[in-house]
Amino acid sequence: MNAKLSSFFKVITQSRTYLSMFYLLLSFLLGIFYFVFLVTGLSLGLGLIITWLGIPILLGTLLLWRVLAGFERQLVTSILGIDISFVPIRESKGIWEKIKAYLNDPFTWKSLVYLFIKFPLGIISFVVLVTSLSFALGLIAAPILYYLTEIGILHGTFCIITSSNICLINSYFTSIIVGVIGVFLLFIFLHILNGLARISGLLTKSILEN
Repeated sequence: MNAKLSSFFKVITQSRTYLSMFYLLLSFLLGIFYFVFLVTGLSLGLGLIITWLGIPILLGTLLLWRVLAGFERQLVTSILGIDISFVPIRESKGIWEKIKAYLNDPFTWKSLVYLFIKFPLGIISFVVLVTSLSFALGLIAAPILYYLTEIGILHGTFCIITSSNICLINSYFTSIIVGVIGVFLLFIFLHILNGLARISGLLTKSILEN
């Protein structure tokens, strides 16, 4: 029991926790970049394909999304510590043979799917990260804000009103209770964020591993 309790509170001192939060934040930024890149490259290439200029644009986009997928593999391995095995395709002689090899390689199309779904996954990760931390830290700050309001540094009255018009924080004691609840929620949310980052990493592994 003590070991489990120690593990529960130790999450705030573990580097893995902050690496997970960094990965979730990075997923949001990269997800936006991947989506813009793919939509721009594919739409431009398909739109210009009748002029033959679209073909090199599409091939360049294909090569770049394979590179980006490889970057995602390295990112998951470096930040989350999840190994993703990868066997590169056999080198072919001639440009057309290489193009055929890329088109026939399942990794090419799995990479495309992965980079597209990275956009909604990144948004979800960002929302969970920001919402959970903001909520917990807001509760933790309740005693400080209540005290600053009482001594006149902050103007107005500090009170959290429920739907029944009941003030949850009407004394310094209740503000401390709310703060303690916020501390426990912070530890819970940190575990959730660790789990979310690991699930995201395992999803990357399941799609991009070959």
